[in-house]
Amino acid sequence: MRQLAAVQDQYRLLSRLGVKVIAASTDSEAAVRKTISDGGFTFPIGFGVTEETIAAVGAVLGERKDLAITQPAEFILKPGGEVAASLYATTQIGRMSPREIAVFVKDRL
Repeated sequence: MRQLAAVQDQYRLLSRLGVKVIAASTDSEAAVRKTISDGGFTFPIGFGVTEETIAAVGAVLGERKDLAITQPAEFILKPGGEVAASLYATTQIGRMSPREIAVFVKDRL
């Protein structure tokens, strides 16, 4: 949730650059609605991502505290849908920060 909060903090900047932010989760609709409400998120967050979708985007399955989880996968897409940058992580370290995304978009797209 910390990463989503960081994105929300920079959402106006990203929007001004033409960036559309979309998040997705394997959580249920009820859990995602609670996350949106609790976090005050104003960008769309999808729910119910399936194992097939996880495999299609190349995300990595993992385990944390004896629970099966999907490791984060982040993408920056060009206006036509081509992947301009992607990141697959197994920890919070090294994830794309909203400011880095803004610089990447401003300088390269």
